[in-house]
Amino acid sequence: MAIWDRELRHIVDVDGQLLGIDQPEVDVATLLARACLPPDRCISLVLDGQRIPIGNGQRIRLSERDVLVFETSTVARPSSCHRFAN
Repeated sequence: MAIWDRELRHIVDVDGQLLGIDQPEVDVATLLARACLPPDRCISLVLDGQRIPIGNGQRIRLSERDVLVFETSTVARPSSCHRFAN
């Protein structure tokens, strides 16, 4: 089966890079790997202009109707990823 034979049901935007994902849920490490980003990046969901931090152990439920937008950033201590201000 060729890659173009698969139906990718979910589209996400990670730092401006559009990714197609077939699974209904994804964890942070997998999302960062799919975007070719280092695993120590902090990731936030951008929703209605608000940045909602996503913890490293959290799973993200993807939408079939909406493109979810994520932004990443680097911080000095990975443990402070959850301290983003909205």
